[in-house]
Amino acid sequence: MQIRTLAAVALLAALGTPRAAHAGAVDAQALRRALATHPLTTLDGKPVKLDGSVTVVNFWATWCKPCRHELPALDRLDREIAPDGGHVIAVSLDLEKENVKRFVKTNHLGLAVCHDGPNGLARQLKLDQVPYTVVLDRKGEIAFALSGTSDAQVEQLSKVARRLAGEERTALSEAGR
Repeated sequence: MQIRTLAAVALLAALGTPRAAHAGAVDAQALRRALATHPLTTLDGKPVKLDGSVTVVNFWATWCKPCRHELPALDRLDREIAPDGGHVIAVSLDLEKENVKRFVKTNHLGLAVCHDGPNGLARQLKLDQVPYTVVLDRKGEIAFALSGTSDAQVEQLSKVARRLAGEERTALSEAGR
């Protein structure tokens, strides 16, 4: 559900520019700081930590139709990049944790899902629209940001995440030669 348009982020995503360094985007340092200091746990209580791997962080809610539409693609992406050490974390802004659990179960989602509520990390980062997704590279830098969603935009985001995760695998295999 859109509260205010993040036109710069949408334009960046549409143009395919890989780095998100523009007005309206989440600042990479603020995001890293928030993720380091704001504890996130999965629905089953496991802590979520950024471990230096390619990580896709998606902010969503069960009441958001575009969010519900893109989550299966993000779930597939999680399975695709997992062999290379990458992962997708879906951070729910829902008020009720049970709604999130029900949605995850009904849709057979296997990616890491966290319930953070409307006053959690998204508020701290001043996100004003969901879905909002960032791809973090191994250094924790924002490699791609997507505000809103379309199938083409999610595919573009997926390509960036797969490329980054593949680069990690290539670097590791070359180091072992």
